[in-house]
Amino acid sequence: MKFSRSIQAIDSHTAGEATRIVVGGIPNIKGNTMAEKKEFLEENLDYLRTAIMLEPRGHNDMFGSVMTQPCSPEADFGIIFMDGGGYLNMCGHGSIGAITAAIETGVVPAVEPTTHVVMEAPAGIIRADVQVVDG
Repeated sequence: MKFSRSIQAIDSHTAGEATRIVVGGIPNIKGNTMAEKKEFLEENLDYLRTAIMLEPRGHNDMFGSVMTQPCSPEADFGIIFMDGGGYLNMCGHGSIGAITAAIETGVVPAVEPTTHVVMEAPAGIIRADVQVVDG
């Protein structure tokens, strides 16, 4: 079997709340702000959200996000949140999952004892100080 498309994702869990974080394999998301990128994703690439979030790969209550290039030069990465019904500007457990995945995968280098992360979402800049032990 040959794959025509491969999407890379990390499934994270934050206090029992799952988030599927898309980290690669999708087209460039255009926009000068994260709100514009969210709108572009919704208007042009929504088939990806339904393929990733809904059955047979997910379910109606599935939550996810797409990691992308930020628009702000101060941000380490951008994030767009989504679920089975559409797109969101912000999510608490999704932010924790995405920030953890960014450190674990080296998108943001881990620095002990505290790693400072700046993530940009459609709602704005999110800053987090993450405790890191043993790299």
